[in-house]
Parts: sequence; structure tokens; C-alpha cells
Amino acid sequence: MIRPNDDTNQTDLIAGYVLEDLSLDEADCLNQILAEVPALSGEIESFQEAFSLLPYDMPLLEPSALLKEKIISAASHSLADTSLEPIQSNVVPLASPRRRSWKRWIPAIGTGIAAVAVTAIGLSQIQLSRQSQQTIALQQQLEATNSELKRLRSELEANQGTIARLSQSNTQVYALVGATSNPKNNRRATARLLAKPGDPNVTLVAQDLPKLPNNQVYRLWSVANASSAPMYCGQFRQDDSGTAQWVASSAACTKNPLKFLVTLDALTDPVTSAGPLVMRSST
Repeated sequence: MIRPNDDTNQTDLIAGYVLEDLSLDEADCLNQILAEVPALSGEIESFQEAFSLLPYDMPLLEPSALLKEKIISAASHSLADTSLEPIQSNVVPLASPRRRSWKRWIPAIGTGIAAVAVTAIGLSQIQLSRQSQQTIALQQQLEATNSELKRLRSELEANQGTIARLSQSNTQVYALVGATSNPKNNRRATARLLAKPGDPNVTLVAQDLPKLPNNQVYRLWSVANASSAPMYCGQFRQDDSGTAQWVASSAACTKNPLKFLVTLDALTDPVTSAGPLVMRSST
């Protein structure tokens, strides 16, 4: 028999009432205690208020399969058992306990799931955005590399003849330097002129030599000795690699000249006089 004046039993009975876990005998005992100590009603209400806040303070944990089965079984028996009556007492008006239904947890669970989902989606979008930016950057680098390789391959193909001529033992190389600086980069143009003595075929490879409009050309002049007038040896425009190849107007142009000159001329200028000096070879 439960003793009404046992403090430990009082606490257990109050807790059982709040948890809706009292037998009929325990419910009668609790009513008897409340009749003797009405002040316990306030303590019960405090227990109920504290218990109602527990779902919002505790982390949501997934029960084990065994515990979940026991909870469902207990809930089924509770719903099926209609013989139990709520605790009623005519002695002390006791507030009815608040039912702790799992449905009350749905908003909190839904909010938590939504927050986790939104966070996961946001992180995924950030990661995808970074991966997309990295992919674009790599594609741009690859395109730039392929473009550079294509340019180098084109230059190599264009310079095959120059390389072949350089490999010949009787090919002479003349170094030319710009008379003035290139206005675009403030550097003097430089060039290498490849020629074989008495061979009218001429190859010129230049750097920092300005590109010309369609109405202008560069002209090459050969000076045989200190007292000779410049002799016209042809005109040219270099390609994108700076290379120009042509056949000189006379084989005497490449027959061991003292120096070469490059001038800037109009297409309509006569070949009997040279225009402004652009480059000259060292003597």
C-alpha cells in the first residue's frame, strides 16, 4: 500500500500523472494526497509546464527499431484501452494533464528538416558554382594553350624554309637594326637577312617591325661598297611571324654586299630612289 506521506512516492505519483502513466490505485492515492496537501496542485502544474517545453529543448533522435516497435505497441494498447478513466477528484480541483501527442512535434520536425534541406541545397549550389567557375577557367586555359600551340605550329611550318636555309653551310646571315624605335613599344626593330652569295632568293625575319597599311611597303637596298649608290633588291611586307621571302631583282644584291638598307616607301614610289630609312645592317 502506497503511503500518502512518503515524499518519494509523492514525486513519483506526480511524475506518473504528468506522464499519464498511473494505475487506478496510484491515481486514487494521488487524489488522497492532494486532498491532504492541496498545495501540491501548483507543483503538478509546474511539472506539466516544464514537461511541455521538453520537445523544444531536446535534439530529435531517431529511436532504434526495437524501441520504435515498443512505442507503437504501447500507443496501440493505450488507444485500445477504454476502461481507464481520467483522474477525477472531488476534493481538490486538479487541472487535466496536457496530452503529449507526437503531432505537436510535427511543426518543429518540419522546420528542422526544412532548415537542413535549405542549408544542404545552399551548400550544393555554392559547390556547383565553384566547380562551374573552375571548369570555365580550365576550359579557357585549355583554349589559350591550344591557340598558342596552333600559332607555334604555323610559325614552325612557315619557317621550315628558313630553317633549311640556315642549315646550309654557304648561307650568310646579316643582322639589321631599326633606325628609330617602334612607337608602339619604344623598341628598335631587329631583323636577320638570309642570303647565299649570288642567289637572288632572300629571306628576312624581323621583330618589332611595324605592320604597314596597304599603300606602303618596305624596300630592301644593297650597297656594294662605300662609294656605291644603293641598289634596289625588292620589296616586302612581313607576315604575322615577321617573316618575308622574295626573289631579289638582281643576283648582284646578294653578292657579298657591304651592307643592306630597308626603307619605307609608297607603292607608287619609283625604285630609283629610296624612301625614309627604317633599318640598316652593321658593316
